[in-house]
Amino acid sequence: MTRRKRSTDEPRRLRIGVVVTGLAITGGLERCVLEDTRDLVAAGHEVEIWHRNAHAPRAEDGPAPFDAMGVRLVDATDYRFGVRTALRDAWRFAREGLRLRRSHLDVLWLNRPEYLPFGRVASVMSGVPLAVHLHHAPNYSRIGPIAGGRTRYFAVSNAMASAWHDAGAPTDSIRIVPNGVDTDAFPAASAAQVHDARAALGIDDATPTVLYYGRLSRSKGVLALLEAWGRVLATAADRLPHTVPAAPDPVRRLPLLVLAGALYPEEADAVHQAIAALPDGSVLLAPERDDVVPLLHAADLVVAPSIEPEGFGRVVVEAMSAGRPVVAAASGGTGEILSGEWARFTVDPADPDALAKKLLDTLDEAVHDPSLGERCREWVGAHYGREPHVSALLHELQELAGR
Repeated sequence: MTRRKRSTDEPRRLRIGVVVTGLAITGGLERCVLEDTRDLVAAGHEVEIWHRNAHAPRAEDGPAPFDAMGVRLVDATDYRFGVRTALRDAWRFAREGLRLRRSHLDVLWLNRPEYLPFGRVASVMSGVPLAVHLHHAPNYSRIGPIAGGRTRYFAVSNAMASAWHDAGAPTDSIRIVPNGVDTDAFPAASAAQVHDARAALGIDDATPTVLYYGRLSRSKGVLALLEAWGRVLATAADRLPHTVPAAPDPVRRLPLLVLAGALYPEEADAVHQAIAALPDGSVLLAPERDDVVPLLHAADLVVAPSIEPEGFGRVVVEAMSAGRPVVAAASGGTGEILSGEWARFTVDPADPDALAKKLLDTLDEAVHDPSLGERCREWVGAHYGREPHVSALLHELQELAGR
């Protein structure tokens, strides 16, 4: 579970089969795969996307985002595995492995580890080594019987490496390859950009604004955040935190919580009830959107209060790249990103009093330390930018292909 330095030798040009569920960009994992594929193609490697049409974009949405790269798209089998259908599934996977053999790949790269049974059978039948990207916690309690072979595991954090090791992945097959964000795509904002972003949301310059974006669910900590928000409002009248930069208007407002993301039917009632229990106008519910940069520019800080430990914490690095401090869960990948001096921004999101205090303290610190936003951005660029990520990923793919 150690990072390895990139070789100084000239890299080999690879043929990589990228296994994805569908072509649509439906979340952070899919965005990571898209960005990685773009960088691999730009580095001169040949990529095939093996996908399921069930999750392809609708025709009215325009072409799939991979089309512009010129990669080959291959309609693949269903990757799901069931105990009751084990023999039939294994037969399908074996046939897919024979198709993969004809592609003459150097590496088969599986980006949803829940499809490990497919990956292992396809790898054996095709003779192609398998890379399994561990973006999230294990889907199986024990993977020992299918964990070996010519397989390497790329864990996005030490937390994910430990979790998959406990499930049976061999220690010497696990590598840490943290995700990376394009800092140019998440730039810091000028004062004018902050004003415009707030105006577009109907937020005035004097309102301290906290942003949550992502899936609006209990597991992501949204209900815990809304409970804590009541405590924020109860104490904010005494503290009245400022905006960043401080608004010229001497009148200051109570804080506003912006929630932006997908709200699924099974979670909708609980979320709406929690919002209704808070004072009118204290929560702004925004629709899900692909371009989150204006939301980041409108906010003074971002909160990522996931109750279930995150595999990595893409929201954290995106927000810090945009110059916004982040209050996040101390567990999982978010706690690893917020290490060193940033550890003071971590919290147990299940403790509403602690979460409320951390939010208010961070709003205050952002005002009293004008350098905070730039230091956030520097941290991400040095540790979680695209260059260190792509360098580590390419090294591991090259080494696996050469085994």
